[in-house]
Amino acid sequence: MDEDDVDALYDQLVTILTSRRDEDELQGRDDYLTPILAEIEAGKAVQIKLKVPGEREIVDPVAGRRTASSSSADFIQRQDFSGREKLEILLRGIETSVVAPARMAVEINRSLEELDVDEFDGTLHFGNDVANAPTRTVTPAELLATSMDASKLESLISEIRTELAQPREATV
Repeated sequence: MDEDDVDALYDQLVTILTSRRDEDELQGRDDYLTPILAEIEAGKAVQIKLKVPGEREIVDPVAGRRTASSSSADFIQRQDFSGREKLEILLRGIETSVVAPARMAVEINRSLEELDVDEFDGTLHFGNDVANAPTRTVTPAELLATSMDASKLESLISEIRTELAQPREATV
């Protein structure tokens, strides 16, 4: 995959994810895409050391005459990520935000089923300390569908990474 293909794929993924986010009208805590894009926009920090050459004489009333040779300072400069780096950050963010929670829900459900509690019917009820009723309920059918979708997404991410890892074709 050359840099143009990487940039095109990144732009296409961001466009698709952004349009789906806008359709769903997610609340702030559910919007995983904003922090990922903010990290990419922030760029990477690159340390730069600047030297000011030259000898100069300093007259200090207490210490007398001194000679300073050069001064240097470290600065942090922002640098944009390459197309491959941006795509990898996006893929890593999708894995963390979408694939991992689906895997965790499956593991939680398996653990609860192993407890052999009579009242547990496979449905997970999520709430908080303010709500009287569950704020989110996940049925076994939803869990299965989400897990299958997460597996497909994980496979796609793996394919993209395989394509990225292959050597670039030389242009003649």
